[in-house]
Amino acid sequence: MLSLRLSSLTKFVNYNDKIIDIGCDHALLDIFLVKNDLVKSIIASDINVQALNSGIKNIENEGLSDKISARLGDGLNVLTDKDNIDTVIISGMGTNTIMGILNNDHLKDINKLIIQSNNDHTMLRKYVTKLGFFIKSEEYFQDNKKNYINIVFVRGNKKYSKIDLTYGPILKHNKPYLEFEINNIEKIEELVPKNKILLHFQLKKEKRVVENNCLVDGIA
Repeated sequence: MLSLRLSSLTKFVNYNDKIIDIGCDHALLDIFLVKNDLVKSIIASDINVQALNSGIKNIENEGLSDKISARLGDGLNVLTDKDNIDTVIISGMGTNTIMGILNNDHLKDINKLIIQSNNDHTMLRKYVTKLGFFIKSEEYFQDNKKNYINIVFVRGNKKYSKIDLTYGPILKHNKPYLEFEINNIEKIEELVPKNKILLHFQLKKEKRVVENNCLVDGIA
């Protein structure tokens, strides 16, 4: 049974996408995609040999070794020009790690990025859009009491405001997500010493920005 965290990624995949799943762990997502005929084939890669070996065992048990290519290595470095990969899935990692993975010559051949970062989505949006991608889809959801954000970047250019990059051009219209952000700001406020007046001022200002965005979009 695929977790909600992983199954949420499947809606962004098209049958003809030529995909590499970076950080595949036990290859559960890759097996699901192939078994359910959502993709023709896929490359499952991981830098951790134990995780990849577990994935290989799962792939073999399902009889899918001819459709799922398991590769040990660091991110896009496992690719060759013959692979013709045009789509990348990255989940379960932090933004700094993801940016390091995308800083690669193979990125020039990639048209779509499906990313589920563990943190700093503002930095992620800024970095990836500067690489020549625009934000096509965004999704906020909870799984097992944890919060997740999926962002799909597609090759192309769009201009974004500071609010777009901070809260997402799509998620800035999402009430549950904005409530989550307001709650985060309030938690930080409680932890900041009262004598840190400037920081409190900045946090209150940021909170007003989020609240006003709710009101502007009529979702408060």
